[in-house]
Amino acid sequence: ALLSGLQLPFEEISLTDYPEKRADMLQLADRLTVPQIFLQGRHLGGAAELVELYEANELAKLLQAPAADLAQDSRLHRPEYPPKPHAALPKPPPEEIFPLGNMTMALPEVVKLLKERLPLQPRFFSFFFGVKDVKRYCSGKDLVSFLMKYFSMDAVKAAESFLKAGICISANGTGPFTESATIRLQASEPGFGVALNLARKWTADSEAASSDPMGLLKRLKGQLSEILQKHADEQGSIDYIAVAEDPEFFRYELAVAELQMVRLSSMDDGSRRAFLINLYNMLVPHAFAKVGVGTSDLSRSAFFDGISVILDGCFGASLSLNGIENGILRGNRKPPFHLHYALPASSPYFGLAVKCDHRIHFALNCGAKSCPPVKWFTSEAIDEELRVVAMAWAEQDENVKVDLPTRSKSLQRFTHIAAAAKRSS
Repeated sequence: ALLSGLQLPFEEISLTDYPEKRADMLQLADRLTVPQIFLQGRHLGGAAELVELYEANELAKLLQAPAADLAQDSRLHRPEYPPKPHAALPKPPPEEIFPLGNMTMALPEVVKLLKERLPLQPRFFSFFFGVKDVKRYCSGKDLVSFLMKYFSMDAVKAAESFLKAGICISANGTGPFTESATIRLQASEPGFGVALNLARKWTADSEAASSDPMGLLKRLKGQLSEILQKHADEQGSIDYIAVAEDPEFFRYELAVAELQMVRLSSMDDGSRRAFLINLYNMLVPHAFAKVGVGTSDLSRSAFFDGISVILDGCFGASLSLNGIENGILRGNRKPPFHLHYALPASSPYFGLAVKCDHRIHFALNCGAKSCPPVKWFTSEAIDEELRVVAMAWAEQDENVKVDLPTRSKSLQRFTHIAAAAKRSS
């Protein structure tokens, strides 16, 4: 606006039109935010810095100065080819509707009704090495009786539609619904130890997951961010109890199940790194609302092993936060204070590990006050983005302090945690 008001000609390079130019901007400006303004090859900063230069009468002097060497650098110029079509975020799939007697109900309403009113009992299943308690089950007959009581309808047909939509899962395996089957209601599963995106089993195709997984994740992150902002105070602290009770959080939990269909195995290393960093930073506040915030060293350690997500359609194996950070992003290293590697050879995610890049510690936010701020990372510029966030963190006085007279330095506690992670490798 200032440049237009001064009637100064300028060339604008839109990162929406040319997302591949983001890496150029980061290399030249060492900043993640836009706009970044250059004048005759000199980096002026962002919009605020431009206004400061104008008010200090420095902008006029810079306009008269000779061009810098970078003025002819191709990175400072718009590409000659036309921009790419704008890629809108993938739209949510149509909400599924279920005919129930003389009425219809949308999927979230059905799940809410079943979660609140369907009688569920603990069931026990014997395995080779003892007995495992599988909680919150009912029989197929119980489900049919419940539906007939509330809706006076063809309950068997409705129960079959619930299984087909992934609202319920039969513990007896795949196959047609039977009244003797043992039924598990996904949304009633406890949060800790159960994948966060398993409030339902995603049974439909997902065009977004296959063609634009980053766009799908960005849409879901935006959905969660709106809920978190609604329950944040003036200092930015979030009331996670209120978040968990928000009806929109329940809808988000059902929507995030679509991530089950994302194929990490089809991504290149750069896309996989950017996707998983963004996913990690979304899962942490999701988990705080779902299971709470750890208050002891033991509970915090268990948090990163117990919070997980299902990807690649691997319904029999989930990927924990430690699996994301230390398994895939750090080339499958041992997490701090662990005896075993993050991903065993039997894990379906074992072959997806990328080369370890310790700069990820300046990108991942585990929810601690000392963690770096959450940023959105892109496939096109992940290396430059990691360089910039690492540099920005180290440049802050509260993170790295150097005492020249004593030739010593002090580092924030976060750095010691990252160092422990590096030593564990």
